[in-house]
Amino acid sequence: MNNEKKKTEFLFHINCEHRNNPLKFGSLRLIQIGRTFCSPTTAILPHVHLDWFELTIVTGGKGSVAAGNQLIPIKEGDIFLSLPCETHAVYSDEQNPLKYDFFSFFTVDEEKRSRLENLLSPVYTPEKRLFRNEKIEYLVAAAIEEINSGLPDGNAVLTALFEQVLLYLLRDFEGRKISALTHLSDAELLCYKLIHYLDTHVYSLKNLYELSAVTNYNYSYLSAVFHKTTGATIAEYFHGKKLEAAKELLKEGKLKTSEIAELLNYSSIYAFSKAFKHRYGVPPSQASTLA
Repeated sequence: MNNEKKKTEFLFHINCEHRNNPLKFGSLRLIQIGRTFCSPTTAILPHVHLDWFELTIVTGGKGSVAAGNQLIPIKEGDIFLSLPCETHAVYSDEQNPLKYDFFSFFTVDEEKRSRLENLLSPVYTPEKRLFRNEKIEYLVAAAIEEINSGLPDGNAVLTALFEQVLLYLLRDFEGRKISALTHLSDAELLCYKLIHYLDTHVYSLKNLYELSAVTNYNYSYLSAVFHKTTGATIAEYFHGKKLEAAKELLKEGKLKTSEIAELLNYSSIYAFSKAFKHRYGVPPSQASTLA
């Protein structure tokens, strides 16, 4: 996919976005919801998600969705689940332009949040996060219509709709039987799980010793196995992931440098700027010049 030949343009686009101040609907927090009818040259170029899940619901046409460096073909009826901290992009087919709804959210309900966390398992590779569910498609479409209706009791209606979307999503994924990664050795499987956890907790993981509670292994043991298996330390890997996320956030331009430093748990903007320049050779203010 040649991003340089693509433009972010739409035949029709509505977006209710609240990434900096999520709207409250019961225990669910809404980041954004909307509908896009793409032109033949539409591309939503790579951008980094924060601590939320997102559904891309294809209502017409075809195209592809990116999860990190992996490109997944999508067509009418498909739904793709994007994970927290994932680099996301959407590309439309030029001959049959894409139409899709999108819904980004997280929940503060501890039980449902724990169940959502289970979807971060490494067995849910990007191609296994492509699914079909007519109920979810209908509920998100109904929520978009409700937001634009301005009718009484809208908050109560939306709360009910969003709650159903979350429950149907959990039911769909929890009902699957996905085989384990049996081809890996015990050490490789442990490292695979560590990498996946680090990748999906770039913003929420404040101390690497938290990995001990997640895996039930002593951190010294985890560190030794990770270094022996991958050739890098856990700290080196996680530091690199944070700076990759920082680069994309800076290029996106929606957050200030100080906000990104705080989001990624740096002790100060100075420490963040120093780390960024050491890795990329330019200060954060010149991130747009990077590939």
